[in-house]
Formats: sequence, structure tokens, C-alpha cells
Amino acid sequence: MRHLITTLIALLVMPVAGAPQDPWDFVPGEKLLIYDDFSDTPKGGASPHWKVRGATMRLVDGRLVASPGQATTLWPNIVKWPNNFTIEMDMLGQRAEDGERLMSWEFLKGDAWTWYAAMHLYIDGSCRLTIEIADPGEAQSADCKYQLDKPNQYAIWVQDGRVRVYLNGERLMDLNQVNAPFQTAALRVDNGPVPVSLGPVRIAESAPDVSKTLFASGRYITHGIRFDVDSDVVKPESRPVLEQIAEALTSQAGVKVRIEGHTDSSGDPAKNLDLSKRRAESVKKALVDQFGIAADRLSTGGFGDTKPMSKNDTPQGRADNRRVEFVKL
Repeated sequence: MRHLITTLIALLVMPVAGAPQDPWDFVPGEKLLIYDDFSDTPKGGASPHWKVRGATMRLVDGRLVASPGQATTLWPNIVKWPNNFTIEMDMLGQRAEDGERLMSWEFLKGDAWTWYAAMHLYIDGSCRLTIEIADPGEAQSADCKYQLDKPNQYAIWVQDGRVRVYLNGERLMDLNQVNAPFQTAALRVDNGPVPVSLGPVRIAESAPDVSKTLFASGRYITHGIRFDVDSDVVKPESRPVLEQIAEALTSQAGVKVRIEGHTDSSGDPAKNLDLSKRRAESVKKALVDQFGIAADRLSTGGFGDTKPMSKNDTPQGRADNRRVEFVKL
């Protein structure tokens, strides 16, 4: 008898009238396990970051596309999965048949299924996210929203037996005391006549508490404060991370910190340096304006690509280098 936790995610084309929206409290993991924007996928070749089984995957306009009408399973090249982790990705696609699975994350322990996450799109406009736990045999469901004309942002956060699932800015499911040990995981794509395409995938181990890291070691590094390319505007999904940092600073009212911006080596070094400085200033402004942190407790600096954490010759290395650091003074 296979042990499984089933997450059935059906994607709704239109919002449910009057449905409450849960907050976007997602905090990305910090220690990168996989980052793949497919930029190093060779033309006509396979991605070096996944073991692919099933239908052919091809690169189209920077997105990984599976062949229509076939199933593909992608196993990320992660040797050991941590207990606490996050998965972020975007996907675009639709089914022509009612009730068919679109995409799933499948988590296994040995040969036994321990947790199974599937995404379904129904052509009648209805959809439902359902999480089933085999032991003790319970299930929950929620309505959600899906966009047919642009990529959908999908995320999973597993931490200390708590499982949260997010789609397009909403937290749809939140379960605690989930006992789902596993050793490996795979991403399965089930295509209908219209192919499914995948954008960047980021899998990372969750970081320790901000306060413990900043006040114990004197430095906190985050990849969860996000900006668009060549922009210094802090993206809305950065708020949960900023909120944690503000809470840490509030708990230690006498501490001052320096906010440091860092970029990868793509583009002109002088522009990267200027951009990193402007981004650090934007983070300071957000902490002051949105969370009431005194401005005189925060100083800023930017280092461009001069202090890399990783080599800049891979997508994962470049993603690792794009970060904001908080240094205790």
C-alpha cells in the first residue's frame, strides 16, 4: 500500500466572487540547491540540471517546453533534500480535456510515495486545490485563480512539518504537523494538445531566523528581496522578508546595520555598481517608510559584482550573487 500525500491543484480561470484572499507570506529559502533559468541549456540539447524522462523538452524563447500530448518527468540534480525548503517556479499552459492533470511535484521515499502534488485545470472554469494526507487520512480544498495568457507563479514552502502552497500571490493551503519524509522528488508535466512551458525554477534550503543570523554572526544574507532586471524598485513579493528584518531590528532597538547591494557580473560593471547602490537605498526606504525603522539606524552601500559568493559562469552562480546583505555595525 503506497503512502502518499496528494495535492491536487486545479487552476481557476476567473477569481471566485467574494472568496477571501490569504496573504502572501512566502519567504524564499536562502541556500540554493537548484536555480535554472535554462540559459545554459545547449541548443537542441537537454538541461544539465535535470534528469529528463518521457517526452522531449525543448527551449522556446527562453522557456522550457514539453511536447504536446505527452508526459515528461524531470528529476532535479539534488543529492540530498533538506527537511526545510522552498520551491519557486512559473508555468504557462492549459488543458483541452476536463479534469486532466497539468503539472505535479512528486516526492518519494525509496519506492513508496510519501507526498504527491498535482495541478489540474478544468475547462468549465472551475478549479480546486486539494491536499490529501494519507495518515491520518484527511483532505482540504480551496478555490484558486489561474491565468491563461501569462505565466502563473507557483510556490511550495515546507518547514518543520508545515506545508504551504501558493499561486499567483495567494497562500492557498497551510497545513502543520505533516509527517512526510522523503529522499527524492520529481517534477511531472502532463501535456494536453496545448504545450506546457516552464520559466525559471528555484529550489533552496530555508534559512535560519533573521534575528539569530544577524545578531549572532553579524551578517544576514537574503535573496528574497526581489527586483526586476535593471530596476531598483523593490517588488511587492519582497514584503515578507522585509517584515522579518524589521521585526528583528525592532527587537534590538540599539543595533545599527549597513544594507549592502550586490549584483552578478552580467552587463557593464559601472552600471552594476550604481544599480547595487540604488537597490540598497530602496531597501532602506522601504524599511523606513513601510515599517517605521529609524533612518539613522540604517546606512547603505553597493558593491556591484565585486564581491561574488559564487562563480558567475552558471545561472545558479549568478542567482546566488544577486543578493542584499545586512551587516551589524
